[in-house]
This record gives sequence, C-alpha cells and structure tokens, in this order.
Amino acid sequence: MPGAAARILALMLVLACVSGFAACWGEAPKEAPPTQAALAAVIAAQGPPVDFARDVKPVLDSRCVVCHACYDAPCQLVLSAFEGAERGATQEPVYDSSRLVTAPPTRLFVDARDTAQWREKGFFGVLPQSDERTSASLLLSMLALGHANALAEGEPLPDDFPLDIDRHLECPTQPEFDRYASEHPHGGMPYGMAPLSSEELRVLAAFASQPTAAPAPRELSPAVRAEIARWETFMNGRSLKERITARYLYEHWFLAHLAFDDLPRGPFFRVLRSKTPPGAPVDEIATVRPYDDPGTPEFWYRIVPIETTIVHKTHIVYPLSDKKLARLRELFLDSPWDPTSLPGYQTKDASNPFITFEVIPPRSRYQFLLDDAQYFVMTFIRGPVCRGQVAVDVIEDHFWISFMDPDHDLSVIEPHFLHEAKDLLSLPAENVGRFVPGEMWLEFNREQRKYLELRDRYYDRVDPKRRGPALDWIWSGGKQNPNALLTVFRNFDNAEVSQHFVGDTPKTAWVMDYPIFERIYYNLVAGFDIWGNVVHQIATRLYMDHLRMQSENLFLGFLPADVRKPIRESWYVGATRELDYAVVDRLRTLDHGTQIRFTGTDVKAELLEMIGRQAAAAAGPPDLLNRCENPPCDRAGASAVERAVERELQRVASRRGDFVHLLPEVSLLRVRVDASGDRDLVYALIHNVAHTNVAFMFGEDKRLQPEDDTLTVVRGHFGSYPNFFFEADAGGMRGFVDELAAMQSEVDLAALASHYGIRRSSARFWATSDWLRDDLVRREPTQAGIYDLDRYKNL
Repeated sequence: MPGAAARILALMLVLACVSGFAACWGEAPKEAPPTQAALAAVIAAQGPPVDFARDVKPVLDSRCVVCHACYDAPCQLVLSAFEGAERGATQEPVYDSSRLVTAPPTRLFVDARDTAQWREKGFFGVLPQSDERTSASLLLSMLALGHANALAEGEPLPDDFPLDIDRHLECPTQPEFDRYASEHPHGGMPYGMAPLSSEELRVLAAFASQPTAAPAPRELSPAVRAEIARWETFMNGRSLKERITARYLYEHWFLAHLAFDDLPRGPFFRVLRSKTPPGAPVDEIATVRPYDDPGTPEFWYRIVPIETTIVHKTHIVYPLSDKKLARLRELFLDSPWDPTSLPGYQTKDASNPFITFEVIPPRSRYQFLLDDAQYFVMTFIRGPVCRGQVAVDVIEDHFWISFMDPDHDLSVIEPHFLHEAKDLLSLPAENVGRFVPGEMWLEFNREQRKYLELRDRYYDRVDPKRRGPALDWIWSGGKQNPNALLTVFRNFDNAEVSQHFVGDTPKTAWVMDYPIFERIYYNLVAGFDIWGNVVHQIATRLYMDHLRMQSENLFLGFLPADVRKPIRESWYVGATRELDYAVVDRLRTLDHGTQIRFTGTDVKAELLEMIGRQAAAAAGPPDLLNRCENPPCDRAGASAVERAVERELQRVASRRGDFVHLLPEVSLLRVRVDASGDRDLVYALIHNVAHTNVAFMFGEDKRLQPEDDTLTVVRGHFGSYPNFFFEADAGGMRGFVDELAAMQSEVDLAALASHYGIRRSSARFWATSDWLRDDLVRREPTQAGIYDLDRYKNL
C-alpha cells in the first residue's frame, strides 16, 4: 500500500478507536476506559517519526503552548520547549497561597540538568520512555480523551465545567489515567476548547507515541555572536567600578528578554551568572533571587538565547544597542564615584539596594530606571508571577504614573538623604523566616513612619518658604522620551503598562520618586519568590500598601492643599481609619502649598492634563477614542474605514456603569474589513473594575462598585490573557455597538456572544486565535508573543 494511503488508513483507525472510547465513556462513565496500548500501536505504524522542529513545534505552539507555558502551566507541563515535554508533569503546584514552607524552584533549564534530575524532583513522564515503569504515553491518552469527548460545536460549556484558574488540578500519572478518565471524561486535551483538526491530532499523536529526536541547538550568526561577545565583555569588566555596575545591571535585567536592535523578531536573550567564562559552555548558577550568594568567589555574566517559545505573558523586552551601551557607560562608568570594595551577599544588605549600591550616584541609578521606565514598571506589573492577582491585587485596575524629575528628587539633590534613610528602606525579603505577619506589619509601619518623617525634614530644607512643588518637578522625559508618562492596567490576570496616558481620566494617579521606584522593583521582582511561603506573600502585599499610598500622596502634593484630603478620602472609602492610612502614610507637608495655578474645579484632571502638555512629544497623540469631548473625533492619518469604526466605538469608550460590569476583563474585537483578512482591524475592550478602596487583602467582593466600572477601548492588541474574542464586520459596527450598549443582564451578554462572539467550542476558535497571533506579530514584531488562552471565558 502506498505510504500516504497507509497513513490515512492508520489515522482512520485511530479516530475510530478514539470514537469507541467516546461511546464507552458516554454510556458508562464510571467504568475504566479501554487501554491506550492499541492506539499507540496504530500511531506508531504510520511511518517514520515526525520531525519536532518542522512538524510538531508549530502545532504545540498554536494549540498547546496557549495553556502550557510559564509557571502557571497546568501540572507544570511546559510544552513551549522539547525539554519541557520530556520533563513531563508534576502534582506539585507552583502557586499555593497557603504554603507554610518555601518550595524548591522548578524552572525549566535552570533547576535540573536532565530528565533523571527532574524525576528526582517529582516530575513524571508524559511521553513513552524506556527507562520508566511504563512505555505508555500519558500525552497520547490525554489527546485521545479530548477527542473522544469533543464539546458541542459553538455552544457554551456546561455551567459546572471547571475553568477557574484556582480549580483543583488532578495531575494523573499513566497508571492513574483510567480512573481519571472515568471520573473526568471532559478532562482531555485540549481542555475545554474546540477540537483539534485531523492533521493536528495526527502530528501530536505521532509525537506522543514515537521516539522523537530533540531539535538541534539554535545556530547563531557570526554577527549575533559578536554582539553577545561585546556585551559579555562589558558585563565582565574587572575593575571595581565595572563589577559593581554589572551587578546592578544584572539585578535589574535578570527577568528581561534582551533584544538586539537589528533583530526585531529575535532571537531574544537572557543574562545569567555562570561558573564559566565567555567562550566556555555555560554553567548557570541557579539562585532564586538575583542577589542571592552565587556560592563561588568567581563567576561571569553570560548572555544566552531564550530556549522556549516566546509567550506574551513573560515577554518583557529590554533593547540593547550601540546607543544603549554608550548611555550605560555615561551613567555608570563615566560618572564620578570611586568604590573601594565590592558589596557582599549577606541577605540583610543584599536585599536592600540602597545599601548594596550606595556607592553608585543616586542620579545614575534613578536615570537608568527612568530611561526605560515602561520596562521596569512592566516587570512588577506583569512578571514574574504569571498571575496578575499575585502580589499586585494591591493596585487599582487603571491609573496613570509620572515621575519626579531627578533635579527635584530629594534622594538625588540632597547628598546625605539616602545615606540616612537606607536602613529604614529595608524590604520584605530581608525578613525571610524571621517574623510572623503581624510582627512584619508593625516593623514595616515603624520603619516607613520614620522614613517619611526624615523625608519631611529634608523637604522642609529644600522648600523653606513652603511654596510647594512646581509643574517642572515632574519629569518630562526631555520632551521626547515616551517613558515619561505611563498607564497601568491591572484587570485581574491581564496586567499591562502602556506608554502615554491612555483611557479616560482615572480615579487615582501616582508620582514615583527614586526610593519608591527602586523599592517597588525589589519588593515585587528582585526580592519576590513565587515558591515562597504564605508569610513571604503576605509581607510582599503589606509592604506594597505603603508604596502605593506614598506614590499617591506625592501626586496629591501637587494639588492645592485644601483639596488633597477630600480627594484622598474618595479613594479610600471605608479605609480612612486604618493605621497605615491615618498615621503611617498620612498626608504630609500639608503646610506646603503648590506653585501650580489651577483655573477649574476638577483640579486632578487639570493637573494630569498639564503634565501631559508639559511632556510635549513624549505624551504622544491624544487618546481620541476614550477622551473625545465633542464627537466625532477623528484620528489623524486614519483611513475612512477606521474613522467610521472608531466613531462607533467612541459611543461606548469611557462609559461608566451600565453594561460595563457584564463584560469580561479583556476582550479582543476583530473588525472584518474584507474577505482576505489582510486589512482587518483589532481593538481591545478593557473592563476596569471599580472598588471603594484597595486597602485590604480580603473581601474584595464586598468592595466592588459595579456602577462605577469603566470601559477603555484600545486600538490594537492588549494584555496577555484575552478573556473573549468578538468579531464584527466593519459595515455592521453600529449594530454591534448598539447591542453592546443595550446589555442589561447575563442573558443579554450571552446573546451578544451568540451573535458576535467566538466561544471556546466554536469551529472558528482556532482560526481566530491564529489570525490574532499573526496580526500581533505583524504589528509588534519585537513585543509579540503567544497569548495564554487558559483564562478564556465561557460566555
């Protein structure tokens, strides 16, 4: 029989076999399903093994990595690299808010060197391996189970279908699979999604049943290797000044996906500490935090390719270029400081950057953060936790950030301020294992109160006439750096930072100075341990309360003194008697005025508008979608189709209450322009949830204000975890917006989803997902990554 015919027959036999399982489980779900051995044998007979890079990886990326990547991959089954599939799965979760003892880290490529070491850490195989107790393939069994129990096409999933990210995950081994399949007939792959095509199933089934060779290591071009060598030379300079600078940079880049400016589509790289020098194979030093003791007196910083498929939720890009290298030399190596010794790695000092890097001029450190402020804010808004609610449920869903200008930042202009303050700026990671939450809370309060009192004294020195701040105390980015003004969105799991002021005027706004900026980074990024115990997680949250309030209070200090207190009280309804609010982080320097002249009654909005105007080109074009005072507001350069579509969307952008509370947190809207899809448009509908306050760790449901929820409409793609896809024809946008605006109940939302939505079970689900991924690559090749669909709603 010809090879092609044989493969088709084999596939038919597979599907017939799987269909038999469906009938069996549908009639007697409590009985053990038939063995998968026959299925594996049929697949194995199809012909030569599939090639991983050519055949398997594209299917894994588009159909499996959308849920199985990063630390939040179900059962830690990471399929974004061959080594992840080979490692397999585990029954130990990464995220456990009740964990009493810190868990060992399980970072792919970092915390174990080979499959045998992963088995010692409790991971079990999902592919057939000769050295294991069974040669059956758990992945093949999961694929068969998913195909056998396909969802009803285009219909909502049953109400009791478990989709919550905190759902209990059963992670069965192969010997446990029969029981699992009987109890969870809809627990196969792809979980809760439209079925795979026959070709996709064939490729994955072959991979799951046949020995497949690991892909060859990535070959880097001579030009790329030269760039790596240049940066490794810079990072491994031997003078004290170079070594301290390199340590500071590493602690701020360890999470970055480094991008060379002439490679906008990658490959991307990461920096690590290695026991081996440049030119030798990398031997990574696997510490949890970047400032942990490397355990060896000599090590080198190395730059290595990212070895996994790029997924959006962890893709936080930091650009490297000739200009960047010159800027770093200017800020750190050419600035006037003369170190006499290297800082140590004792936790008390190493966790506190104001002690470790005291010798580096504060202006250099602060300007380094400001130059790429979006990247640094992104690190603590979007990573490394992969879950927006972990450590960042302490902030509002939507707010704007600006920064103190270095020429008016006390930590920069007052040479003794940081030296006096450094011991009061300790961070939670210093206290690992030493305190219970109550003790930490009291310790944080004591230190923060003393620090703010010290800051008040220095502020009085630089402003003895109590005139208060002027508008130019806000950093304008040299009127050209778009990092000067940022917008933060934190919509449950979707967390994003945008340049410029996006959306309608938010409820709250921040101004960050250098001590706040650096502490947030070390609290939520450098010092945060996702494997840490509950005490560490609580400490991180409690400390962030102080930093949020201090940022808000800096902003309020630019307003007239008599309005600061009532505006702040409106942000903290129900929390104004809390100790942090009323005593530790109380409004200070009320005896200082403001040098800014206000003419209207809404002084908060007026100040934000003035900050935007002062930044000039750095502020970007006006957000006419969300801040259109006299519709229609047409965007400069927009096509006729775009103008028509956006005029319709302006009708619902910045809407408050009404239908907004019914929407998912983030929906992507594809507007079809022509049959080819090449000109189709994308917009994001962002549901910002309103709270009376964000001052408490628990009881969020009691602090919701759905009547004040707002909708922000963003042109292009947004977020990492789209919660739903809508599609509408450009000529039918009026109907879509009319139906959207008229919603009053969950029934209306379900009707909208039926008319315009792409449900998880839709026959168009995967095609739409693929198109959106490709469109993101076209629009933003450097920032693009695969979306995570595990949070997709069941409307």
